[in-house]
Amino acid sequence: MKYSQYPYKRIDLKQFQKDVEVMINDFKSAQSAEKQIQIIQSYQKVQKETQTYRSIANLNFARNTKDSKAVEENKFYDEISPEIAAIDNQFTQAINASKFKDALLKKFGKHFFNLIEMELKSFDPKLVDLMKKENEISNEYRTLLAGAEIEYKGNKLNLAGLSPYMQDTNRETRKEAYQLMDNFFLEHEEKLDTIFDKLVKVRHQKAQVLNFDNFIPLGYLNMNRSDYGAQEVSEYRKQIVTHIVPLVKKINDKRKEILGYDELFIYDTLYFKEGNPKPKGGLEFQVKQAKTMYTELSKETKDFFDMMVNEELMDLENRAGKSGGGFCTSFPSLERPYIFANFNGTDHDVTVLTHEAGHAFQGYQSRKQAINRYLWPTYEACEIHSMSMEFLTWDWMHLFFKEDTDKFLFKHLAGSLAFLPYGALVDHFQHWVYENPQATPKERKQQWLELENIYQPNKNYDNLDFLKNGGFWQKQAHIYEMPFYYIDYTLAQICAFQFWIRMQEDKESAWNDYLKLCKVGGSMSFLDLVKYANIKSPFDPKVFEEVANKINHWLTENILQN
Repeated sequence: MKYSQYPYKRIDLKQFQKDVEVMINDFKSAQSAEKQIQIIQSYQKVQKETQTYRSIANLNFARNTKDSKAVEENKFYDEISPEIAAIDNQFTQAINASKFKDALLKKFGKHFFNLIEMELKSFDPKLVDLMKKENEISNEYRTLLAGAEIEYKGNKLNLAGLSPYMQDTNRETRKEAYQLMDNFFLEHEEKLDTIFDKLVKVRHQKAQVLNFDNFIPLGYLNMNRSDYGAQEVSEYRKQIVTHIVPLVKKINDKRKEILGYDELFIYDTLYFKEGNPKPKGGLEFQVKQAKTMYTELSKETKDFFDMMVNEELMDLENRAGKSGGGFCTSFPSLERPYIFANFNGTDHDVTVLTHEAGHAFQGYQSRKQAINRYLWPTYEACEIHSMSMEFLTWDWMHLFFKEDTDKFLFKHLAGSLAFLPYGALVDHFQHWVYENPQATPKERKQQWLELENIYQPNKNYDNLDFLKNGGFWQKQAHIYEMPFYYIDYTLAQICAFQFWIRMQEDKESAWNDYLKLCKVGGSMSFLDLVKYANIKSPFDPKVFEEVANKINHWLTENILQN
């Protein structure tokens, strides 16, 4: 069945509540663990169906934010999702209070109850109206950015459409493209500030309802972090400053030399004078090459990607009104994932496809997990699958880039490394924001610039007014829509680098560990999954030194010494 044929409806919230109340009462009166397990499994089916309809509504809106029907359906699920969460929470409380808890623990594992504990700590029915408000405000941001219509060289472009010009070989063209982006954000600066301010305030209110001093502990609970906290993350960020920031500076110094510039500005996005590598064909060409790649990588990836193509489970085209960025979603009742992206003719097309395919592949491999909470891991573990897939497919990059393959590999590795300080910067900034919820927009921007000097020293915005005054973070959707998510990419990146190292040493062993990691889904915590995959914790300081040395050696051998 193709995506266009998927059944969709609005759920009847009142009927849903009645049905769940019956299940809860049956659960509480059950005289055996077996009966309770049976009821939990029945509830899982209801949850899957509800989540599938919501995913379809969200996806259709992302595919066309100007479609009035899609807007209404997405709004409907945004409005009722907090109430669904409240109903789910009632069932969760019943499970937690079960008189057969030991038997349930044996059946579903300790991680199931760790997740339950975090849910109960992070939710209260009093939050429902605030959650609705938060969803509504987040959509304001998404709609604002998706609605960008920028005139350039006779074309009307959205923000994603500017990307190819931002990587043009002509320095003036790149500067113009960045200037246009800067102008868009400058024009909407007040609106962006207002939206973010409202989000910070509503999140702080949520934290206060739960008797937290600020949003940070609630943010961590929302991210289901059971085996580390803010202190570990703080120490982790310091490791990035110590081991990674100097190496990124070394790469940027080499880029200056290659490009023949005295100074690198924000719009100097090139790694090579003749331009960054581009895929040697458009969307159809890339999908065809990806099909060959996944056919050769493994039987599992062949079956998976054939399904994605045949069932039309990808939307990769950039077009007006479509939400920016890329993501993977899923339809649990149908056991299918979906890849969303905005191809723009740059090397990013290939990295976003392999990245989101990593998510989708994991979701497909773990689709039979007995517990819905185990279908996907926690967010930082999810990103291991996506970021590692980018590296596990290196041997096939020649299919996309032909004679420019080596250039792509260098740019991909160097860019992945440079991402770590940026990711840490975003995280540090968010901790400051939620520690200081009363800060003004001006104070937030000043703080961003101060932290930028730590994580990305020598960053130069030239005369781009919005960016040089501390507004860069406002184009990062995660900061608005998913607080505290961004550090997860960096944690996963350290894990992905380890898979990259292992692929050079023993491809078969590395792939087998990756595959088994995908299959167990979210049945373990982040650090337990890392251990299960035979890689080291990113919180181990030794890992940074090891990874930095290996990457430095590879870059030196391939580019830096030339």
